[in-house]
Amino acid sequence: MKNNKTPKEKSTALTTSRKIADIARLVPTYLSTLFLVVVLFGIIIYVLVQGIPNFNLKLLTSDNAEKLNTVTVLASENDFDDPNIEGSYFVSNYGIAIKDSKATDGSDCVVVTYVASNSPFQSAKSLDGQSVYKLETGVRIDAIRCQDANGKTSIVGAKKGAEKIADTLNSSVIINQIQCKTSGGGARGSLITTLYLILITLAIALPIGVGAAIFLEEYAKPGKIKSTLLTMIDMTSGIPSIIFGFCGALIFIPFCDGTFKTNGFSILAGAFTMVIILLPTIIKTTSESLKVIPAHFTMASLALGASKTQTVFKVILPNSLPGILTATLLSIGRIIGESAALIFVMGTSIQDDISVTKASTSLSLHIWSIMQGENPNYGTASAIAIFILIVVLLLSLAVKLISKKMNKMAVGQ
Repeated sequence: MKNNKTPKEKSTALTTSRKIADIARLVPTYLSTLFLVVVLFGIIIYVLVQGIPNFNLKLLTSDNAEKLNTVTVLASENDFDDPNIEGSYFVSNYGIAIKDSKATDGSDCVVVTYVASNSPFQSAKSLDGQSVYKLETGVRIDAIRCQDANGKTSIVGAKKGAEKIADTLNSSVIINQIQCKTSGGGARGSLITTLYLILITLAIALPIGVGAAIFLEEYAKPGKIKSTLLTMIDMTSGIPSIIFGFCGALIFIPFCDGTFKTNGFSILAGAFTMVIILLPTIIKTTSESLKVIPAHFTMASLALGASKTQTVFKVILPNSLPGILTATLLSIGRIIGESAALIFVMGTSIQDDISVTKASTSLSLHIWSIMQGENPNYGTASAIAIFILIVVLLLSLAVKLISKKMNKMAVGQ
């Protein structure tokens, strides 16, 4: 049977079939992209909803460990002036004001908002009578046991609220026991650990990485050795970080124990491990920045009588600083977000007393630690995650701006 379609009809049919084929190829791509976008935004929204109520400066400036002081206090016969602090309840017998608040981990608590200069709490006695405790604003009242004028004993916990505690204290003549607790759950130690980790890692990795890039681009002759080195660098950048952590536990922990007198996990061991992780990124990024330097810069410098070394360090290297800065920013982002490798070399114990020769947790490890156990702390973990996301976002924007500036410089030349 003859095909009676005209050439125009055949062309239209072919175009239609191609469009159908293109749509069949694009639909899975669009659907998978949409799925990833929905999942990503879902995670971000969940983190924001959980973390924003706990995201504050106190989280990053307070210790993780709570300090509990149990003391006894006698009511005063003096009259105290009510400071009229909004939302607070004044305890006239003791010259303090308290209010309902939220702890660092998001739980309900009662916080002291005012302490009179001559309040009995300025000279509270420990239960053994051997030490004096001075109450300060910001301290949490966890529980009280007190007696009124008739000898009746009352016990009230923070769950009853500030108003109930204030009413009970106003009718008492002696506080047999009051538990005063400084807020814990903070990430100050982990923040300091992260800063130490960044400084030590970059102090070691940048000179080595930049030096290796200069050697490979300016001094190493093309050949099998150079190509092998470049291939190994590319392969190293693809190794999972947990493998580096395992190697760090086998190599850097014994090295730090013998050289720096550490005892197992330490920030130093973590920094050395991060150096190995970051070297491929620093070398590759710096190498790319060296490649974009115009060749006539080198020829002009050599023509003026400068040596190869002078040309590299006084002409090529200064002009590649934007690329080196990009490598630095990328490295900082990687250090802040790394956790798998550091578990093996720094441990997961959250510390407030920070030393580079002791175990500690970075911000990412802090999240991992508080999410373990039967009662994971989603609120604090999400708040710390928000801080990390903000820092990484700012670093990413900085990298984009530097790259844009580099491209403009290259076009201008």
